[in-house]
Amino acid sequence: MIRFFVLLVILGIVCSGYSQRDTTKQVRISWGGEQDVLPYILKGYFISGWLGANKLRVRASYANSTIPGFYLTERIEMDQVNAGGISIEHFIKDNFKGLWFGPGIGYWVNSFETVNRVKGQNNSFVFSLGGGYNITLWKRLYASPWVALHTRFTGVSEKKYGDSKYVPARFTPEVSFKLGWKFGNL
Repeated sequence: MIRFFVLLVILGIVCSGYSQRDTTKQVRISWGGEQDVLPYILKGYFISGWLGANKLRVRASYANSTIPGFYLTERIEMDQVNAGGISIEHFIKDNFKGLWFGPGIGYWVNSFETVNRVKGQNNSFVFSLGGGYNITLWKRLYASPWVALHTRFTGVSEKKYGDSKYVPARFTPEVSFKLGWKFGNL
């Protein structure tokens, strides 16, 4: 739990630099939504929305997906993850175009089943660092290929279930592709 609070302090320090901006400019808050193809490919779903101003946005997301077989621990038959998170994304260019990067925090619940049909669950707080590139496709529609590295900082211990064991991955790389829509300004 201490790590979680340290992470929040670090995120606060990173974002505090944005409070030093010139306040004579009018800040326009934009909002939008995104869909990520990866959870659907992995037999799940995804929902995401964001708010942003200038070159900074905050995105909340929730996903459900099934972990691919090649990534499962031996004698684990199925692993399904429900993941919620918040990320802070900084863009190099204005209007949320081009290169972006930033940290995030999340909470993952993995529900798994062994080859002997024993069910279990693993809960984790996760720190993420990711980046991507927003490409305008048409008016307010954009595409965003992206990468991330997720690091569990809780829920990392091995769990035994008879002759099977569940070993949560400390690091999880991810590569995907989002489609988004910038709805407008608030």
